Amino acid sequence: MEVAFLLLLLIFEWKTLAIKYESADDSHDLKVALSDEFIVGVSNLRKIYNFYSVSNITQNSSCTTNNPHSELNIYGLSVLKMKQNHVVSFVQLAENKTSKSTVFSRITMNLTTCDSDPGSQPVFQHLTVWTKGRQEHMFLKVDRRENFAYIFADSFIFSYDLLLNQINQIDRTNSIMFDSSYESFTPYAFDIKHDWAVVAGSHSVQNQSRSKQCLYILGLQPLRVINVSTIGANDLQGPDKATYNQDYDISLSINPSGTAIAIGEAQLNKVTIAYMNGDDTFPFVSKFHEISEPENWTGFGRSVIWLNDDETLAILVLKSRNHNSAKSEIQVYENISHNRTRGSIIPSFVIPNNQQTLNNILRSKSSRKHSFHRIRARSNSLLILLKNADVVFIPSADAGFCSMELSSVNFRNLYILQPRPCVSGSYKNASGPGPCTICPSGTKNPGDYPAIVCQPCNSSAFCPLGATNDVDLTNFRSYIQTFSYPDSPIIDDYDDLLLLNFFPTNMKASCMVLTPLFWTAVATILCLIMWFTMFLIKRRRPTVINSYRQRAKIVLKHNDLIGEGERWIGGLASIIIFTIIIHCAIFSFFYFQSYPIETAEAVDKVCDNTQRNSKFDNALQLPLPGSDGTYWQIFDMLNKQPFTMTLHLINTRAQCGDITVERSRHTGTPLSIGETICTSSTINDSISFSFALPTHTSTVRASINGPYFIGALRLCLYGEPDAEMEESALHQLRELDICTLFHANNQTIGLSTGFTVRLIKVINVTKPLRRSDRTYYDGIWAPFITYTDVLSDEAYFAEKGEYLRYASEQTTINIEFREEIYFVQNNQSPIIRRGALFFRTILFSFSLIEIFAMAFLLYKLWFHPIRRRILTSRDDPVDDELQMNQAQNDSHVSSLSKHQMLPRKRGNINGRCWNRQKSHRTKDNREHSTKLGTIEYLDEPLTSPSLLTTSSNQIEH
Repeated sequence: MEVAFLLLLLIFEWKTLAIKYESADDSHDLKVALSDEFIVGVSNLRKIYNFYSVSNITQNSSCTTNNPHSELNIYGLSVLKMKQNHVVSFVQLAENKTSKSTVFSRITMNLTTCDSDPGSQPVFQHLTVWTKGRQEHMFLKVDRRENFAYIFADSFIFSYDLLLNQINQIDRTNSIMFDSSYESFTPYAFDIKHDWAVVAGSHSVQNQSRSKQCLYILGLQPLRVINVSTIGANDLQGPDKATYNQDYDISLSINPSGTAIAIGEAQLNKVTIAYMNGDDTFPFVSKFHEISEPENWTGFGRSVIWLNDDETLAILVLKSRNHNSAKSEIQVYENISHNRTRGSIIPSFVIPNNQQTLNNILRSKSSRKHSFHRIRARSNSLLILLKNADVVFIPSADAGFCSMELSSVNFRNLYILQPRPCVSGSYKNASGPGPCTICPSGTKNPGDYPAIVCQPCNSSAFCPLGATNDVDLTNFRSYIQTFSYPDSPIIDDYDDLLLLNFFPTNMKASCMVLTPLFWTAVATILCLIMWFTMFLIKRRRPTVINSYRQRAKIVLKHNDLIGEGERWIGGLASIIIFTIIIHCAIFSFFYFQSYPIETAEAVDKVCDNTQRNSKFDNALQLPLPGSDGTYWQIFDMLNKQPFTMTLHLINTRAQCGDITVERSRHTGTPLSIGETICTSSTINDSISFSFALPTHTSTVRASINGPYFIGALRLCLYGEPDAEMEESALHQLRELDICTLFHANNQTIGLSTGFTVRLIKVINVTKPLRRSDRTYYDGIWAPFITYTDVLSDEAYFAEKGEYLRYASEQTTINIEFREEIYFVQNNQSPIIRRGALFFRTILFSFSLIEIFAMAFLLYKLWFHPIRRRILTSRDDPVDDELQMNQAQNDSHVSSLSKHQMLPRKRGNINGRCWNRQKSHRTKDNREHSTKLGTIEYLDEPLTSPSLLTTSSNQIEH
């Protein structure tokens, strides 16, 4: 039925006072009935009637009028359909307190007259139906067609024809009994369905010492018993069950199609579903199914009601542990079927929840939480009667909406949850009184308009469950300041490093050009080219440039470090040595400047040469004093550094006013941290709030109140830097600035998540590079942030029920800070200092010269003699020919002496006879020209000794 629900509630200060009818229960005071058009309430204590309109025809119609029949104590109401505009008609069941008789009344009230004449009274039609004693239990029901009204009491059963306004049938209750073993029957609940009805109660047996719970199926026209079944296997003990007491109360409801009956037994903390078979003329129970949860709930089944669906059941739980604002809750179960096993049914949602709260309803001074008494349902709308006489109406909201905004209508004791669009990150695809459900991962809902379905997100965006918008997580990265301290290099000897530097570590062309090996190779090639040029000049003997060759030899001999100026070839080798020495000097300069690691780069970081003039060691230490009883100043600076914590809530629509931060204490109530700086960003749908930590060992709790889902969480910690200088030391407290991002894969942050922040002191001790420098003490905190249990409650929801996702009215983040007693000490000292570096570089240079000199010496002593011996054996035939020619020349000279050759011309005329010239190699592999025969003809006799001597010398040379 399409009704535009506008509730106008009116009650004149109902109070929670007990009307005692031989009972301490207060449930006889307030009675409420609900129809599609009106809500009618009556207070036995105040003796007033209250009418509230929920029909679009009777908008703004409400009325409060006195009950003139103060002798009547009303047991029940049932509102009839409206026949005329602004006219409400209902029936009531009451007891005359004086005569103890039962009175059935039909009442009509014109709300228009009520508005114009405050003193107007309803029109009553009273009918006394029973005068034979007081009835402890009485129930009134009207069939759906409103043809008959039915009363089921301890002693009688009654039906009234509403069309003819006359009694249709009345009979004694015990007359329907068919088993003589039962002594009496006490009804506890009654409901009807078209042509049949069902009543639940207990039979007293064995002189009322025991009771058995039974379920009777009754035919209505005429009233008769069709079937009876036993509820449960155990009997109830004790003689006081027949007396009215809510601990032994039973609730009953038939679903709209009549296929199932819900029986709530609060005393046993269970609800039994009786599945029906047969037809309207002979219905019977085919199967019982129990729903129970004895561990967490008390009074489960206090009131049960089927909504406008055969598979949706609402169950009132008297005491639940799920909520902060209410002690009771209404659990709504959907899709109840025959195939469910016992205890496997889980609620689809509960009321109140994080979207539908009752926080603004005033509580009584004696109760810290609201407690529910009864629930009623009509056309998928719920009516809740609280024990303190407040009434809450939850209308069925359309798809995309949720009845969530609590408001008071006219009077402070009457409340309605007004429909509003689904909150961000949720949607609702069907009408009903329940909350909106969370958007699946990969979808979003900003919450600005009604959402029947959630919108898809960008594929690259961060869109977990309950996302409000597309968020880029790269804007919320994690970062730290402390890293693992490097190990000391494997090669920490400076001489080894000089040799290692000769070879390249990166084979890139740009890096190869900078290596000593490359420039040594270049110098070697240039020296070979120079040597080859000198060789060619010597071979060809060009007169033009020969002088330049001689000058070059002189220059090279002066630079000969190997042969001590004796050989020009040693000068060429010295050029290569100079190239290596220059590169060693460059390396030593940059190596010296690479200390310390905090302020200096590596020797050649670009070409992967990460060598540094640093060696390291570290250890865990206890902060013990020195031998003089003093501590390092850096300890005191670390202990006094103030911290500021910042929390970033990502992909949420929570607002700054929804956040509270408290400092937990070991005893007593938490202390509020008032100075909180909060900022929100609509671009990334995030909110951040910062607060100062009282101590380094505090425990804080941040509460986010409201129905908000949180996709990710980032925790940041900040501390101001500081520095203090002493004569021989510099103590520097580093700035603390770290952030850690937490998020579960496609899930939301848990409703109650705990984090632990472990604070560890890290002190870097840097020894001086020069004697005049100070020792540096750098201190910084290294926080390690971890979550204590699980980051997401998804496994918990999967096991215990998805409804728990919406049960809590706030999300809490607990952060515990722990300061570790130990600290990490990192020591850094130079591998070599300036004086030693200069000395060892010079020593390496001289060693390099000596190595080359040793190579030349080995060549001269070992390889050169061997080479000359090899070449000598190859030149032996040439030497034999030279000896033969020498002998011939000697013989020829002797013959000339004998004949005393005279000159041809007058005077001393010299003549010369040239023989052929032959080239040969000497033993030192040098090429010489030998004149095989050179005879000079002189004017003087050939036998002259001087001539022979000269000739012999010329032949040798």
